[in-house]
Amino acid sequence: MKKERFRFICSEAEEGRDAFVAHSPSSEEGRVLNCSMDHVVVKTSEGKNRCWDFHECNELSRTKEEFPWR
Repeated sequence: MKKERFRFICSEAEEGRDAFVAHSPSSEEGRVLNCSMDHVVVKTSEGKNRCWDFHECNELSRTKEEFPWR
């Protein structure tokens, strides 16, 4: 992911909005909890916390049906 998107995702998470990323090497996905330096801290659907380098992540977008209020 590009640095600009990383910053955007971090600001979304800081403001309490949902942001999701996928980690390419592990094929895991998670909701961004916070960011630290060049890493995102996420909670996976299995309930585990992970810390990933943003360079290894891709932003996940959600459809209007999944998040109709956006």
